[in-house]
Amino acid sequence: MRKVLLIAALAAVAAAAFAYGPFRTAAGRLLGAPAVQGDRLRCEYGGKTYLAGEQRRADDGCNVCACGRGGWSCTKIFCPAGSGSFGTISGEIGPPSGAAVPAQRVCAVSLKDDREYCQQTTPDQRIYALQAPAGDYWVYASPLRSDAARRAYFSSYERCGEKLECKDHSPVTVSVEPGQIVKADPKDWSPGGQIEELNVTPSKFQYGIHEYYPASAFLVRGRGLSGVRMFYTPWPPEDDPPSISIGEAALLQTDHGIQTWSLAIPKGFEATAAYAIGSASNGDFMKSRVLPFVRPTTIDSPHSTVR
Repeated sequence: MRKVLLIAALAAVAAAAFAYGPFRTAAGRLLGAPAVQGDRLRCEYGGKTYLAGEQRRADDGCNVCACGRGGWSCTKIFCPAGSGSFGTISGEIGPPSGAAVPAQRVCAVSLKDDREYCQQTTPDQRIYALQAPAGDYWVYASPLRSDAARRAYFSSYERCGEKLECKDHSPVTVSVEPGQIVKADPKDWSPGGQIEELNVTPSKFQYGIHEYYPASAFLVRGRGLSGVRMFYTPWPPEDDPPSISIGEAALLQTDHGIQTWSLAIPKGFEATAAYAIGSASNGDFMKSRVLPFVRPTTIDSPHSTVR
């Protein structure tokens, strides 16, 4: 079960997502308001000039401020103690459909231990910021109420420009460094199919290795997929390893839109890494997270005590 760390709660109102808005002096001048030079909107801070949409660290060293038409707008998230080893992931979210942006839960999932670091947004809030320890993450957004299992990742589709010919919807790995801000826009609501989980079952995970039993299988859960194929890189590890196909997974069931696919693990199988690629009928595809180090256990079954 994933351990979820909520870094922010719902703001009292949607406007509370921005803690420090511009204000007027007695003379009526808007402090923090952007200047317009030519056709480009700009903001000033600390002797530096920022273009519209650019971000900077807030004075608390934790939150993020963005330059916009109203001047500087800053998020207001809880900053955990000892957050000096943390970095910030910030960006834009979008509507699953239509124009209105509903309240969403935005999370960064650690590719090391599955821990999630999340912020909960308010209706019509488009900018988010969350804190996470240094490491590699996938970032997603999901609706709070309707269809909460649906996810929009920061994906290759976003980087491709959301064009019709962009078919790769695989999440992009976001690397967080202490004290730095990294941008990620989890707005890919349009994949024809999506992989949500890859695992080995039954298995024993210890010392970073997925140890499987003779009757174990790869299990893939997803949505809208027309096919799933498993791949691996050989054991032992090597430089520039080849990616080898294991085979096509079979669809076991579909329950409330969630598909379960399975592929038996070949006898004696050993891999430095294993992953799945799910495809949809419209040509969209998505690569799953990588399972590192899949190797056979010396126990005959999950209930055996004989080695």
